Amino acid sequence: MDLKSISLFSSLSQKMDWLTERQKVLAQNIANANTPGYVPRDLKKISFKAHLDQTNAAGDLQMRTTARGHMSADGTGANYAIEEQDAKFAMDSPDGNAVNLEDELSKMANTQMEYTMAVNLYRKHVSMIKTVLGRRG
Repeated sequence: MDLKSISLFSSLSQKMDWLTERQKVLAQNIANANTPGYVPRDLKKISFKAHLDQTNAAGDLQMRTTARGHMSADGTGANYAIEEQDAKFAMDSPDGNAVNLEDELSKMANTQMEYTMAVNLYRKHVSMIKTVLGRRG
């Protein structure tokens, strides 16, 4: 059985791959913390909305409501707006290096927590499949 053929496992694998690449980029930022003129980099965040739009365009995903008060497919039931914010407050050092070690270490810790969560979800769902198939552990 190929677990990547199941969308949940495929999504978790893609997320773990993205987090691995992000950890590499953040490590490069930290390694270049004293390099004059170095500008820190980061991976573009995965957009859940873009993923949904892509899936919906393929016709695989349709929103349905079971009661009149539920959120409608055109978004009229939503009472909030999603905004993108740019939170870059980094200041360049006199040598032109813009790496802020505190920010980079914080991003690395957050990335590690997200990776651990994805791995735990993957393991839990594999365990549930094994249970369904009558195997233990």
